[in-house]
Formats: sequence, structure tokens, C-alpha cells
Amino acid sequence: MKDIPSLDTKVEKVLNTRTVSRAQALMESRSGLWLIGVVSFLESALPIPIITDPFMVAGILANRSKAALIVAITLVTSVLGGVVAYFLARYFFGLLESMMTVGMRDQFVVLTTTMDTSNTLVLTLVGAVTPIPYTMTAWVVGITKGSLFWFIAGSFIGRGFRYIVVGVCTYWFGPRALTYARRSLGVTSILLIILAGLYLWLKL
Repeated sequence: MKDIPSLDTKVEKVLNTRTVSRAQALMESRSGLWLIGVVSFLESALPIPIITDPFMVAGILANRSKAALIVAITLVTSVLGGVVAYFLARYFFGLLESMMTVGMRDQFVVLTTTMDTSNTLVLTLVGAVTPIPYTMTAWVVGITKGSLFWFIAGSFIGRGFRYIVVGVCTYWFGPRALTYARRSLGVTSILLIILAGLYLWLKL
């Protein structure tokens, strides 16, 4: 426990730097909410290497009174991005396939061959909470013509759980939020994968 005061001191020093102060000012403004929403949408809609969580955490740290609003914006824009990814895969998969890297193709093949693509809800929940890319999950659901309703429902449940955990941890634990959130999401991911595996095994 002795390292906690020193950690808090380091965090405070970082938050007081000029660059981070500007970032905090942006996050406290209306533009900050737009930024979080755009990042969340793009992360879900396109296979680009950005992560929404740090932006959401920064926004909550800058203005904790808007924590619930920030989580809601992140959730809604993330699901909207997922819906865009779904329709892109359903109607323009040839274009997406031409843009895939070798690693992305391998992930896509693994998902389509190991998961029960006929159960949209289970597939979406696994992709929304676990480390499996959510965009890739949306592609699989779209290309297999899965139910849009169950995809959206699963996205709100899974993504909602993920962002609420991160948001609550940020509100209560501050800069150390991602550490606590990763632990909670890690345990949940393992349990969800086990449950999905049991479901598929019983179905067979």
C-alpha cells in the first residue's frame, strides 16, 4: 500500500502538465463529447487501430458530473458504428475483404469456423465484451445475414456492460480505473467464453 501515495503524486504531476491540461480543457467542453462519440463510432465501424476506453476515461476524469452522459454517448455511438459495420459486411463485403490484412483474414476465418454463427445474440455478446474485435463480430453477423434486431440487442447489452464497468471504475478509482476495469472485464470474458462453449456443446 505504500506505493499508492507515490502513484497518486505521479498522476497529479502528469495531470498538471501543460499538454494534459489542454486535453482536459477539450474533454470538459462540448467538443470533447463529440470527440469521444466520433472515436467510439469509428472504432466499431471500421477496422482501425484506435481504442475508445482511454478517451472515455479522460472525459470522465475531466468532468465526473457528466460520467453517465459520457458512458451513454460512448455506448450509443459504438452500437451505431457496429450497425454500419454490419451493413458494410452484408452488402459490400467484397470491398472490405480487399482491405483486410492477413491477420484480419485469419481472425475472420477463426470466427466463422469456431463460433455458432446461427445464434446472433451469443455471437454478438462474445464480440462485444471479450477481446474479440467487435467490428469483426459485426462483419460475421452481417455476412451470415444474422438478425439485425438481436445484433443491436446484444450490442447494447455487451457494450453497455463493458462501458459501464469502465465508467464506474473511472468514477470511483480515478486514473487507476483501467486496471480495475481490465480485471473485471477479464473475468467476465472468461466466464462468457465458457458459457458460450457450454451452450454450443449442449446444442451439439
